[in-house]
Amino acid sequence: MNSDEILELAEEQKKKRKEAKKWLRRVYHQTLRVEAEERALKKLEERVNNSVGKLENDGASLDRSQSSRRREAALVDYSQKSEELEAEAIKLDKLKSETMKVIKKLKDDKLEKIAEHRYVDCLAWRDVEKIDAYSHPHAMRLNKEILNKVAAILERRRKQTT
Repeated sequence: MNSDEILELAEEQKKKRKEAKKWLRRVYHQTLRVEAEERALKKLEERVNNSVGKLENDGASLDRSQSSRRREAALVDYSQKSEELEAEAIKLDKLKSETMKVIKKLKDDKLEKIAEHRYVDCLAWRDVEKIDAYSHPHAMRLNKEILNKVAAILERRRKQTT
């Protein structure tokens, strides 16, 4: 094998690791969506509570029908956002479950633990390193091994479905 072929193989491996990382990070991105939905729902809850308070406190000075419409609109928005949050949370649970199934196929307790902390629990590397007592360079070597194995697992899955 000449140096060009070796470089080409290395680039291909790097590309596969990148795809595996992207696949694993779906949980992280979905977690961010759920957290954003929770914040939006909290704001809507405040809006509902404020509209109810205004209806009770300022009923004499405000047009009751206008206050009632505001309250109903806030309740409708809250209900819709609540349903969206529930759907996003269900999607997150499915992604976590699917990701854990792949992580369990690593067949190495050390790699599984690191992968779960990083890609399911969405911990920062410094937290993973602290929990698992690894130096940063060692954690990065283990992550490279995780990504290589996950890439191989995903490749096998693709071949089975086609």
